[in-house]
Amino acid sequence: MKRLILGVFILLSLLTHSLSMAEEYLFFGRFGRVTVYRESRHPSQVVLFVSGDGGWNKGVIDMAKALASLGVVVVGIDISHYLKELRISSEKCSYAAADFEMLSKFIQKKLDFPNYVPPILVGYSSGATLVYAILVQAPPNTFHGAISLGFCPDLPLTKPLCRGYGLEWKPGSRGRGYSFVPASNLQTPWIAFQGTIDQVCNVTAVQNYVRQVKEGKIVLLPKVGHGFAVQRNWMPQFRQVFISLVERHKINRSSFADELKDLPLVEVLPKDLPRNSMAVILSGDGGWAGIDRELGNILAGHGIPVVGLNSLQYFWTRRTPDESARDLGRILRHYFDAWKMEKAILIGYLLGADVLPFMVNRLPQEILTRIQGVALLGPGDVVDFEFHLTDWLGVSSARKGYSVLPEVERLKGVRILCFYGEEEKHSLCKKLRVDLGKVIPLKGGHHFGGDYEAIAETILNDLK
Repeated sequence: MKRLILGVFILLSLLTHSLSMAEEYLFFGRFGRVTVYRESRHPSQVVLFVSGDGGWNKGVIDMAKALASLGVVVVGIDISHYLKELRISSEKCSYAAADFEMLSKFIQKKLDFPNYVPPILVGYSSGATLVYAILVQAPPNTFHGAISLGFCPDLPLTKPLCRGYGLEWKPGSRGRGYSFVPASNLQTPWIAFQGTIDQVCNVTAVQNYVRQVKEGKIVLLPKVGHGFAVQRNWMPQFRQVFISLVERHKINRSSFADELKDLPLVEVLPKDLPRNSMAVILSGDGGWAGIDRELGNILAGHGIPVVGLNSLQYFWTRRTPDESARDLGRILRHYFDAWKMEKAILIGYLLGADVLPFMVNRLPQEILTRIQGVALLGPGDVVDFEFHLTDWLGVSSARKGYSVLPEVERLKGVRILCFYGEEEKHSLCKKLRVDLGKVIPLKGGHHFGGDYEAIAETILNDLK
């Protein structure tokens, strides 16, 4: 992680043009030099493209340029360099999904994307294996999906990848590296493009593998070997699948009321609405993934309808406390009426926990009286109402912004629950006076040991 953090600030940009294709070189953390291809000035999607063992050379360069012609940004990653960085790290296991998520955020901030878009992973040969493993390792909604070109289930790693959200493995052939087990619980699309004359990865074995992967699909390619050398034999199918993958994940705002279509919202509904209370969850800066998503599903399972605000997307551009409070008021007014709810529980995680006290304090009184309580999960000391990559990495030496504790202290008359992980060295919860709210220590760090059911039960029992 230290090597990654140091690399965040090393940036070299050499811009060249070949016809309308821009080629840009950037340096970022463990990835070393990445190559960025884009044809459109306003790309709609980011693709993180991982090379095979041969590195970032002509074969994958041609693939990347063809993909960039679809109006997306393609980031070329040399797998040999990246795996070397994993080898020399001091980590017991590697959480590659976090590296790739950070790279996506860095690229989109650098290129001034107006909104954050979860990237699509594409990999060739050993890169095909790595992007599959990353997709399984990551929380749902971290990536839009992955496409593997010439997939085999094994990688020559010297240490394992962390299990994350469901990655399993066994020793590789002859005891070398690791072979990944088919993921029966994968919730994100994975498509394997496999040549029928591939002499490296047996097509029948790959077919059997993909059948065992939930959300896995295979596209068989006649006349294609492991090299994918002749683009006309596979690129038309690739384009079709890629476009359908992008379209599948476009947010359909037509289902939201007109007054809320500008907000990145998620609805999680129970089978029926037996209760008179709902929950509003402000996600962490990882977006609607991981604990935010899990907690929403658990609450819905208890009969609580949930509306989630994706903080990564909402705070991708700078907001103000007053503006954010007005938007929270809009959300509450709409769903009080649409779902016929009388009360609401407000929950914030990390960035969501930092901003929530400011928003609650600025709500009009007629809404404030309908708030049952506020649950803060992992709040920090300072917040800036805008996503910063350095804050997400935890490397800001002197964070600037609004102090959170004074806003929490202003929440008089509002029941407060403050959750923190016992492994967290600094937590606002530890500074909270006992008369202001209930402080709840949990196992682990800011993921709270993964016991989200217990968190939900505590919220429901204490704020009912």
